[in-house]
Amino acid sequence: MSVHFRPLISWPQNELLLPADWFGVTVPTGLSSFHVRAPNYVDVIRMGQLGRGNVGSSSTGQLSIVNGRVTKDLTVAFSNPQTQWRRLGGQAESGPAQFQFTGGEVMLNLAVGIWILSLNEPDLDDDLSIQIFALIYGHELLHVLDEIEILSWLPPRLLSETAIQQYLVQGQTFTYGTSSQRIAEVEREFREHIRRRIEGEVLAVWAPETNRRGGIRDAPTEYAIVQQKVDTLRARQINRP
Repeated sequence: MSVHFRPLISWPQNELLLPADWFGVTVPTGLSSFHVRAPNYVDVIRMGQLGRGNVGSSSTGQLSIVNGRVTKDLTVAFSNPQTQWRRLGGQAESGPAQFQFTGGEVMLNLAVGIWILSLNEPDLDDDLSIQIFALIYGHELLHVLDEIEILSWLPPRLLSETAIQQYLVQGQTFTYGTSSQRIAEVEREFREHIRRRIEGEVLAVWAPETNRRGGIRDAPTEYAIVQQKVDTLRARQINRP
């Protein structure tokens, strides 16, 4: 009996790839072309909405304007919950019931989204517009890099969490349900209950780390370097003959 956490990354909001060389985007070491996605362009109101309720949202920009944002949503799923959780006790018709983990993969599904303020959408006929986009988007890729690294960092650190250690590592039995429930209902509810419980422990480890790294990337002293370059380019746009 053993558990294997398998990290997976998806891009439900950014299905298309972005050709980095078209826009002069610097791709951080550790990322491949698979991670360089065409962003969604949104207005200021939508950008603000994206920042609310997203556990690991990272924003590019300080004070008055947010130029870009990376959103992340981490969920947990057992690869085959029906077979991975064995019900003990024979042919009982009602609950409660005991369940034991038999081993296998637990998926760590990270959905990532890249969002850019519509003001920063590049105009292929305007070299300064492209340079501004490249600066902002390149910074967003640093947030993406952090998330890829966290997915590799995360699995071994989950093994000491209470429920994960008890039920997925040690194989302790889990009692669930009531005598008024039919056994099929108990099994169905248990599979979602245990998924949510394990997910809660995963998020308790992941969220502080993704927020910590996001805070470092967007610290005023760090982002000021990017913002100053953007401001210089915008000034050149405005003053262009």
